[in-house]
Amino acid sequence: MSKFQKGFLFDQNFCIGCKACEIACQVYHQQDEFINWRVVDTFIVNEDGMEKELFLSHSCHHCEEPECMRVCPSEAISKRKDGIVEINRDKCIGCGYCEQSCSYGAITLMGKDKKAQKCNLCAERLDEGELPACVAGCPCDTLKLVDIFVADSAKMQKDCVGFKDLGFKPSIRFYPKFRAQYYDKKVKL
Repeated sequence: MSKFQKGFLFDQNFCIGCKACEIACQVYHQQDEFINWRVVDTFIVNEDGMEKELFLSHSCHHCEEPECMRVCPSEAISKRKDGIVEINRDKCIGCGYCEQSCSYGAITLMGKDKKAQKCNLCAERLDEGELPACVAGCPCDTLKLVDIFVADSAKMQKDCVGFKDLGFKPSIRFYPKFRAQYYDKKVKL
């Protein structure tokens, strides 16, 4: 196992559901309007007797133990030293095993050849010292690029509303749930 694993840190407490991350990904990768490697889902939760919207921004989770890579018969899926899971479309035979094995629905079969595509964490941008398009596009700074092991040592959570770790060690972490504190005016903040 690598001692460094790039991944996402998401703050569900303050995401406003604007979908700027989703759109930035779509525009940067020049995807057609029906293909989204990053998706923002909305969940309605009841908190203290009131309904509240929470959002979840997600894409490929660049799992530490990627099932898609394990089942690929053509070895088209590989994992870089920094933890990014990539698909080599030249090697892909379009069998769809990776798509079927991904518990998070992050892989899409595209085009006439039905070859696999997914988020590559904007590896080419990272190699140039830039942030992934989705992270750079987030106006509220609720989506960040992190080393997962650092996020773990900072006690970030492995699940949130709408997301559970299904055993493949996904490289996404979440800020702990925020609860508003009501202070007496005499208390200094």
